[in-house]
Amino acid sequence: MSNPSRPTVRVPTALARPLDVYRGQTVVAAVSGGADSVALLLALHAARARVVVAHLDHALRPGSGADAAWVAALAADLGVPAVLERVEVAAVATRRGWNLEDAARRVRYDVLSRMARAHGGVAILTAHTRRDQAETVLIQLLRGEAVLTGMPARRGSVHRPWLDVGRADLEAFLHANAQSWREDDSNADPAYTRAWLRTQVMPILTARYPGLEVVLSRLARYQTQDDAALTAHATALNPHVPRDRVPLAVLRRRVRQELRSAGLDVHAGHLDTLVDALHAGSTTHLTLPGGRDVTVTGGDLHLKPSVFDSPAFAVPDGWTLRTPESGDQIGLPAGTRLLSDVLTDRKVPRADRSLVPVLVDGAGQVQWTGLTPAVWAAGAREVAGQPADPLHAAMGEALTLARDAAAAQEVPVGAVVLGPDGAVVGRGRNRSREHGDMTRHAELDALREAAATLGTPYLTACTLVVTLEPCPMCLGAAMEARIGHIVYGAANPKAGALGGVTDVLAHHWGTRLTVTPGVRAREAARLLRGTFAALRNPRTGAARQELAEGDEGSG
Repeated sequence: MSNPSRPTVRVPTALARPLDVYRGQTVVAAVSGGADSVALLLALHAARARVVVAHLDHALRPGSGADAAWVAALAADLGVPAVLERVEVAAVATRRGWNLEDAARRVRYDVLSRMARAHGGVAILTAHTRRDQAETVLIQLLRGEAVLTGMPARRGSVHRPWLDVGRADLEAFLHANAQSWREDDSNADPAYTRAWLRTQVMPILTARYPGLEVVLSRLARYQTQDDAALTAHATALNPHVPRDRVPLAVLRRRVRQELRSAGLDVHAGHLDTLVDALHAGSTTHLTLPGGRDVTVTGGDLHLKPSVFDSPAFAVPDGWTLRTPESGDQIGLPAGTRLLSDVLTDRKVPRADRSLVPVLVDGAGQVQWTGLTPAVWAAGAREVAGQPADPLHAAMGEALTLARDAAAAQEVPVGAVVLGPDGAVVGRGRNRSREHGDMTRHAELDALREAAATLGTPYLTACTLVVTLEPCPMCLGAAMEARIGHIVYGAANPKAGALGGVTDVLAHHWGTRLTVTPGVRAREAARLLRGTFAALRNPRTGAARQELAEGDEGSG
């Protein structure tokens, strides 16, 4: 029961309004005995919140026990329950390898969380103010953190309702109500970073910039809002989107998300190195804090060793299973290539390339690689009795249609639709010039024919295979038809809707589909370049067009 002789506490509106939401609610208030936390306790009590006082004695100085007793007496005077706990924080810091400030913070929130669960508190309230927020932003800046968000107003069950309140307002409130508080000597000890900033740095800065505290607090608010928006974009980023087309600010947050999901710690310098390599499409290898190796290659981030396939078929006579050797070659439809170049194109991390299973014939020529999907030498599938790659074959038919479009002086794009059984049920090529209709794109014709062939407008179990990344119109039509899978060849940097210009699938449209980019991309790109070169300069472009039409590379 509260002391009936205590005068009624009057709380200024600026302090009372943020606490109105807790009226009648059980909350745990972190009360150290300092001015901020004592003011919070009084204001919550006046707001008719059901307050449980939580006090942690860090055992870091001789007078800490007296602070605990003082807080207990104040709680008793107000008639509110108090839970006091003592933890040897210095011993915890030594045992865990944490610095003292970090250990104190971790222990404090662990104790507060336990107290909240034990008493059914809807929130843990701390009395951090605008001064604390400004100091936190400066600490983040000095540490080199990428985003200066300060302390969040809410993080889980921890609420900081007074982050926009000035410290002077709290002291004025306490003086007006004749309420004393305890001073912690460590708050003036420059050995602690926050105390050093508070006593030595901030006075110098505010002498020149009196509004600095407000400015830094506003910076934290803006950065929090910006970070939330950019993180939302990063979360929606699909694997098929080329990383060189993702803004660095979004890519940085995506990498940070992936690293955190894998339980990995990273410094700002490591993050910059990984993001720069992703954006440039280059290769880099890093050892992160804790000894974990990560690799960026070909626009992909690899956080764990690659997993390769073993042959799931009867190995033909004369073929030998081994791992790659220097100088290995593989004969592809477009010509013979070094296996090392193929592995680079397939984005296999350098550290894993020596582990890739390969099958070689009696002459030492590579016939098969254990990648997903596998890379086969020309004619090797037939020797091994394996069916042709359906996507490679379907793209071949789409490329034939694209060449027909080029011969008709249309944009060279072709498309086919594979039915549920893998058979072609729809074909199309660009016919815009022929019909004087700019909507006569290859994908639309193929979708229409597939719907007529199958007798249904819904193509859920079908695959659209097109030589060029779809534009927004064609992607929209595919989604309306509920296509389950889209496969494309060349990227479309002028109108691509799957990452070439924008990624339409980053938004939720009520339908989900998978995307496989880059199938026979080189052939599709060469055909496009050759066709446009021929149109611009018939003399020099004709030879390029012949080369493009004759190209049957593997992509």
